[in-house]
Amino acid sequence: MAQRALTVSVAALSRIGRRECNEDAFGYWLGADSLVAALCDGAGGHGGGQVASRAAVTHVLEAFALQPEVSLNALKWLVQGANDAVVAQQVAGTLTADMRTTIVVLLLNLRSGAALWAHAGDSRLYRWYDARLLGRTRDQSLAQSLCDAGLNARDAAPGQLTSALGSPEGFDLEVLETPQVLASGDALLLCSDGLWSAFDDAAMARSLAGCTNVQAWLDRLEADVQRADRNDQDNYSALAIWCEAG
Repeated sequence: MAQRALTVSVAALSRIGRRECNEDAFGYWLGADSLVAALCDGAGGHGGGQVASRAAVTHVLEAFALQPEVSLNALKWLVQGANDAVVAQQVAGTLTADMRTTIVVLLLNLRSGAALWAHAGDSRLYRWYDARLLGRTRDQSLAQSLCDAGLNARDAAPGQLTSALGSPEGFDLEVLETPQVLASGDALLLCSDGLWSAFDDAAMARSLAGCTNVQAWLDRLEADVQRADRNDQDNYSALAIWCEAG
């Protein structure tokens, strides 16, 4: 049997911030040859955010575990199924009737190192190598749309999304069309906006510099969010993935 190209270490955190409840959800499943990780943030103002985010994450993990395939078609199928799972739990006349959630999903083949990811909304995936940012997902939000148009985004209220799961009519999904081959030294972070909004890209990179393990990195990120002590601190959640040679 071929040796794995990669082994991974995973650490996670999810905190309520200054909200009444935590509408973030996350999880991962690690098999013999592959990893799936998913993180969702229930959309504020719609109601039922906790239900929506948990339904989407549960679907992705359970469906992948039954058929652990790292491919573009599999990724799209998982996210479409997550949308269907949210819609299926919407009940007219209740808080869940119009519930929505962001999503970001990572698939990783541990034998080849090939990784794919997709997202809807403003939950993000970052990729670093040796504390150098190689890329991150692009938010599906009003603020991002204004920036893309060369306009001032400061008037856009935080969290105004242009895409999210929970619509029977469908949603816009941004997908990494070409797999990225990860190597020892790569670090990935899936996180909700309650976490990434506390950092610019340079501060994110500094949080990773000098860390010797994935838990130390996540502890440092959490300490930085807490140090900011923002009065409007949203729920903040993250899944950190540290890649080493197999």
